[in-house]
Amino acid sequence: MVTIISRSEWGARSPFKPQRLSWKPWQGGVVIHHHGAGSWPVHEHDQCYGQMRSVQLTAMYPWPFLQEQYNDIPYSFVVCQHGGIFEGTGTQVRSEANGTQTVGANQDYYAVMGLIESEDQPSRAMLDSIRELIAHLRENHSAGPFIRGHRDVFDTECPGNLYPHIQGFYPVLPPGEPDPTPPKPARPLFLYSRSQWGARPPREVTRVDPGSRTGFTVHYSAGPASQTVRQIQNYHMDSNGWSDVGYNFLVDVEGRIYEGRGWDVAGAHATGHNTTHIGVCFIGEDGDATPRALSAIRALYNQANSRIGRTLAMTWHGGLSGQSTQCPGPGLRAWVQGGMNASTLPVHTGTGDLGGDSTGSTGGGMTLVRTIAAQQAAVNQLGYSPALEVDGIWGPKTDAGVRWLQQKVGAGAADGLWGPATEAAYAAHTGGSGSGTGSGGGGMTSVRSVKEQQQAVNALGYSPALEADGIWGPKTDAGVRWLQQKVGAGAADGLWGPATEAAYNGYLDNGAMLTVDGQWGPATIRATQKVIGVTADGQWGPNSVRGLQRHLNTWSNAGLVVDGAAGPATYKALQTHLNKMTGAGLAVDGAWGPATVRALQTALNRGQF
Repeated sequence: MVTIISRSEWGARSPFKPQRLSWKPWQGGVVIHHHGAGSWPVHEHDQCYGQMRSVQLTAMYPWPFLQEQYNDIPYSFVVCQHGGIFEGTGTQVRSEANGTQTVGANQDYYAVMGLIESEDQPSRAMLDSIRELIAHLRENHSAGPFIRGHRDVFDTECPGNLYPHIQGFYPVLPPGEPDPTPPKPARPLFLYSRSQWGARPPREVTRVDPGSRTGFTVHYSAGPASQTVRQIQNYHMDSNGWSDVGYNFLVDVEGRIYEGRGWDVAGAHATGHNTTHIGVCFIGEDGDATPRALSAIRALYNQANSRIGRTLAMTWHGGLSGQSTQCPGPGLRAWVQGGMNASTLPVHTGTGDLGGDSTGSTGGGMTLVRTIAAQQAAVNQLGYSPALEVDGIWGPKTDAGVRWLQQKVGAGAADGLWGPATEAAYAAHTGGSGSGTGSGGGGMTSVRSVKEQQQAVNALGYSPALEADGIWGPKTDAGVRWLQQKVGAGAADGLWGPATEAAYNGYLDNGAMLTVDGQWGPATIRATQKVIGVTADGQWGPNSVRGLQRHLNTWSNAGLVVDGAAGPATYKALQTHLNKMTGAGLAVDGAWGPATVRALQTALNRGQF
């Protein structure tokens, strides 16, 4: 078991501000660093704590000749010569140490620093601890398979004498010594809850008796494997007009599992079968499914059987009655027909950066607005009998209690999902007592404090910048409304609820951040190419047009001939799609011009194309 010395134990300072940048370590892995030039003498382990404080202080308050000032210690973890592992930014926040010369170096990699200088040799204790830390990050915190030296992603000599030890998956041992590393266990699968991937709140929810389930249906998205779950949800809600993403779960090529509607909610994946069949979508096209993706789908099937208490039929979308579709393509169809054979891998549904589903102990609907324990306490406050146990665990009793509260306060549909409407109705009923809004008001500040809202507005370039004082007023209200318009959060009402949080995170993670100027230039072309799944080279030609035509056929049922010839039919389909997805209000005239480009840029910025 890895022992980590916490920030509080070594006396870390607080970061200057909360950091909410996109963080996807499963796409990369770990980058190894050393501290700098020169040499440090090996001293008593107690002195390493002071060195940690010095490293953080220098990073946050650099000398005048140093160009970069960091928000915090820039490393995820630091390992000393005695083998001690010190927590830096940890597993929840991405590091700042890997630089920006390589795209994704900070977003996709943990940064692990050996507490040595360029002239020092790493000790065996340091190498062993780095190896154990990497295994821990892979097995428990989604670290990807790659190990890089800092110089592999940035123009530097770092990590000095650590570099020869990181050419493989684990540090290389000195010559002649046996490798004590035990066989590496199978890397588990990870399930991400709706709150973790930034789902928009559903417009409505229809719950299903688990006993009515008879089948398990495999789909594919028929789009590029680079699609995100947010993009698919946007298509389903904005283009199709559905209440939520259509599937119960989704799986990507890396085998990551994303909660869609969850186990006990009716889907929208196959007409006539949405209450009887659990729908799981592979994100990609025919031939893209990897062994880990197949293992993830099989793991969901096994879990479905276990939850329901019987064996469900293995089905595919096109094989269901009344379905005229090639989904999920010949490859996945044959796999399902052959019995869905795949390696058995464990599924991690723990807390922290990994999560379960919204019907289990970590869910219960819209817990970004109010935690489960807070919902239970609110139900009890209104006199519910018998009172709920305030244990933070979602179950039938809590579900019944929340539905009772929704009826009592007039929240509309009594669906058991505590979203903005329930929060507002509860606050009105109680006169604001215990409503969960933070000091200064501003709506839904249990999602994000007023100060954090002000910082987020400023981070997107609002001018004049707000004073981040945590006090709600007309200037902050105007700033939040500006942000809501910029990220495509729907109604610009100044209330930062789950919809705004999801849109803001989607903008940071997936938005193109284009200047909406109506100019069809390389930046806009690259952003479009990325979404439609063709080479993002900034050059628009027949191959890109074919990708656009396929995209519009898949997500807007355009019925275009995929011939690579741009013309009025393709442009009309594009304009229709933009109107459905973002309410652009374009005239569907097939004329390519600045208005269509501006609408496309807006959709790309919002992640709604």
